Amino acid sequence: QWGQTPEEIDPNTTARVPVFLSEDCRYFQDAYQGMPLEGYTPMFQSLLDHPDITVELGVDAASRLTLDGSAALLDGRPFSGPIIYTGAADELFGCKYGRRFGPLPYRTLDFRFETHPVDFWQSHGTVNYTVDQDYTRITEFKYLTGQELPGQTTIMKEYSRAYTGAKGEIPYYAIINAGNNALYAKYRAEADRYPNFHLLGRLAEYKYYNMDAIAARALELCDDLLK
Repeated sequence: QWGQTPEEIDPNTTARVPVFLSEDCRYFQDAYQGMPLEGYTPMFQSLLDHPDITVELGVDAASRLTLDGSAALLDGRPFSGPIIYTGAADELFGCKYGRRFGPLPYRTLDFRFETHPVDFWQSHGTVNYTVDQDYTRITEFKYLTGQELPGQTTIMKEYSRAYTGAKGEIPYYAIINAGNNALYAKYRAEADRYPNFHLLGRLAEYKYYNMDAIAARALELCDDLLK
């Protein structure tokens, strides 16, 4: 998963893997667990379907947003309203500290889907593989969605590798250690100079969030802004 030895991995990363003395085979022990009824894509479509929200795709944030050292400029004009940025923090500032320290490193994933003529391929929704396979886990979606389709199932294998920034790659996981945290802190300090500018999310904060945690973090930030 990380391309590192256990000794090189930050303890906050390994702490994300829970250890239980229990007969409960679930990864999370929360009393209530679930997914959006129709999936995450319709959920976000509903969230964005509001007359006050405009979605622009294929637009580089740097082409619209400029942080000139004293104010945040939107399309070249000062903007005093709150700005929530969820992209990579170093890219926002042109990776200017990367000339000496290099860009903030991430791990990316390749997903490979397979369909098999069986009711179920594995015993659980997600099975992790630590050392004996090239892939890190297999997800079988029927367990998660409750879908009923006899005689056929689709699985997805995840292959982890270093993020290079090539077109089409997605930086999924920050590689958290003391050196990378120090580099990120330089970009965080740059962003903190603008009182109306807020970093939010895995990329912008260079940290891990599970889905429920980042939803709670976003609501918390919005509550603070509304006050």
